[in-house]
Amino acid sequence: MSDDKGPFAVSRRVVIGAAGAAPVVANTGAGAAMQDQAIARCDEWLALDAEIDRLGNRWSDLETILVRQKRWERMTPEERGELLPSEEMDAIDKQMEPLFAQREAWLEALPAVRANDMHGVVAKLEVALRVMVHQQGEGYDLFKATMEELRTARCPNCGAPVCKR
Repeated sequence: MSDDKGPFAVSRRVVIGAAGAAPVVANTGAGAAMQDQAIARCDEWLALDAEIDRLGNRWSDLETILVRQKRWERMTPEERGELLPSEEMDAIDKQMEPLFAQREAWLEALPAVRANDMHGVVAKLEVALRVMVHQQGEGYDLFKATMEELRTARCPNCGAPVCKR
C-alpha cells in the first residue's frame, strides 16, 4: 500500500472478503445453532413434501396418458400391469410409501423444536400452512405450538411482545 491512503487503508479485496465472511461469522454463536435447528428441520420437511408432490404429479401424468390411450378405466388389473407406464407408476408408489412415513414422523417431531427467533417461527408456520392445505387440518398441533411461540416472542430491537394477545 504505497499510495497516500494512510496506515489504515483497506483494499477492495479485503472489503469484499469481509463482506463474504460476515454471514458466516454472524451465524457462529450458540444461538445460531439453535436457530438453525427449527429452520433446517422445516426446510427438510418442505423439501420432502415437494419431492412427494413431484412424484405424485408424475404418477398423475402417467395415469392421464394411460386413460387417454388405453381406456384405463375399463381395463382389468392384469391388463393395466402389462402396460409400460404402469411399471413406472408401481415404482413411484413404492418410492412414495417411505416418504409419506418420513414426512409424518418429521411432522410429529416438529412441534417440539423450539424456534428462537421470528425466522424459525415463520418457517414453522410455512410447514403448518402446507400441511393444512394438503392434509386438511392435520397440522393443528404444529400450528398451535407455533402460535404459542409467537405469543411469547419478543421484538429483538425493543423487547416488546410480538403478539399483543
